[in-house]
Amino acid sequence: MQAQKLNSTAIIVNAIGAGAAVAFSIAALVDPTLAISGSADSPGMDLYAQAYAARAIPLGAALLFSLASRRKRALLPLLTVSGAVQLGDVAIGAAQGIPGMMVGGSVLALIHLATAGRLALDRSRSATVAA
Repeated sequence: MQAQKLNSTAIIVNAIGAGAAVAFSIAALVDPTLAISGSADSPGMDLYAQAYAARAIPLGAALLFSLASRRKRALLPLLTVSGAVQLGDVAIGAAQGIPGMMVGGSVLALIHLATAGRLALDRSRSATVAA
């Protein structure tokens, strides 16, 4: 199996996106009102921030590690899952009327899923050439 290759721009853009998601989740742990602006601090907001961080931090860290690694075997599934998670954030943002969540999630979903699509296409082309 050939190594999956990405250009440095794709790596940097995805790393910035993953880093931003991790940073936002950490910031929301410190101040949950950052997650939902204009809302009073409540136990429900703390729970939301903790649940968000419980998935955003490990997923973002795994994606950052895979982007920085020479071996990119896990990159396609990590990008796909990261993009799907961002689409979930878009849906939650739309349901709750949180424009920042909709815009941020849409941008990150587009970045991660477009990169995953490119990797899948490259993998398919490599398999066809090898056959």
